[in-house]
Amino acid sequence: IPTFQHAIIMFGGVAGIEECVDADESMTLPGKDSMKLFDVWVNTCPFQGSRTIRTEEAVFISLARFRPLFASNSSEQGSVVEKTPPAASTADIEFSDAEMSDESAEND
Repeated sequence: IPTFQHAIIMFGGVAGIEECVDADESMTLPGKDSMKLFDVWVNTCPFQGSRTIRTEEAVFISLARFRPLFASNSSEQGSVVEKTPPAASTADIEFSDAEMSDESAEND
């Protein structure tokens, strides 16, 4: 796999990414050529034994399979560089339990 700075992982629907491309009226590319939209096209769940796989299962399987590739592409040998996002400030946010929200059940 070529070196990269950013990666995006796409998951297709039940009919696949090809069907999504065919259904998008703004796309001039036919669904059968949808691989051309990506630098790398990988089936992370080959031989799955069923027509579909649940997205939440595909996410875990895909991340597990990509982790070694991400680690080898990292600037630090053998480990993925994790950047901690800045903590959100709650100084300007008011929290109140005095009133029931519209979404609360009456019996809560």
